[in-house]
Amino acid sequence: MVVLPYSRTLAAQLVARSTRSFTRPATLNSLSRVACACANKDGQTKYQSDWVDLGAFYQRARSYATTATKPASRPKAHTGRAAAKRTTTTKKAASTSATKKPAKRTKKKTVKKPKPKVKKAPSKTALAQKARKAQSDLRAAALFEEPKQLPSTAFSLILVEESHKAGDVRSRAAAASERYKSLTPEERERYNHQANDNRQKNTVAYKQWVQSHTPLEIKQANNARRTLIRKAKAEGKKKRNMPIHDDRSVKGHRNAYTFFFADRHASGDLKGMSVGESGRLVGKEWKELSAAERRSYDSKAQADKNRYEEELKSVYGLDPPKPRTRKASS
Repeated sequence: MVVLPYSRTLAAQLVARSTRSFTRPATLNSLSRVACACANKDGQTKYQSDWVDLGAFYQRARSYATTATKPASRPKAHTGRAAAKRTTTTKKAASTSATKKPAKRTKKKTVKKPKPKVKKAPSKTALAQKARKAQSDLRAAALFEEPKQLPSTAFSLILVEESHKAGDVRSRAAAASERYKSLTPEERERYNHQANDNRQKNTVAYKQWVQSHTPLEIKQANNARRTLIRKAKAEGKKKRNMPIHDDRSVKGHRNAYTFFFADRHASGDLKGMSVGESGRLVGKEWKELSAAERRSYDSKAQADKNRYEEELKSVYGLDPPKPRTRKASS
């Protein structure tokens, strides 16, 4: 059984006064002051007037037959403390802490050690290109752009004249040889005079060309020419590059034995001997010389060495080479 907080007489009066159905009452003011007979703890009925929410009242009146209201729980004993107000800061703090992403840990950067580079073996094409470049550099340093030499003999003059005629090289050379043999004294004199004049012109032109380069460049050119000759011999080729003659070039210094050898040949005691025989005899005499006799040749060698070092600095601008130190044998 459902206990309603109002009397049946009051409900009847309210239904009778309403012009609409019980389920949909219409009121201007949702709150009305009604009198209610309420029972206290002792069972005595007590009429009291109170403000009642008519909307909530009619709602409960509609559903009282089908639903049962839960009995009101007993109020908790008052402890004397003021009721704590609900704060939303904890919820907000919880929500913000939930939404905040955890801070990312900074990873320590590991420095990778560079791997040692392994040099690959050069290919055949790279080696061939390097060899061609070295060969071209040597030829450029060798200074092969010498002035063209004019014919300096009577036969060469006749050969040049025959070369302008028709025919192969062999036939023209044979014709030049026949002409040279059949020259008259007047023709031979004319060709010799022209050849001597060309020789003087060649000497002047060659000297001007040499002096157009520095002494150091001429020295390097001669070194490059000797290197090309050695390479040609190693490849089995016959090649001859004449060294460049320069009056400014520095002559190498001589040792004590070369001075002794020159004196022995200048004395005339070695006439009629071969180079091998004279060399063996002079070498034997050099070993038999005393320290006092060698001292004069040693002084000549030292003076010549000082001259070489001074000219090396003044002509080429190079410092004298350092003496080689022999490694001590273990």
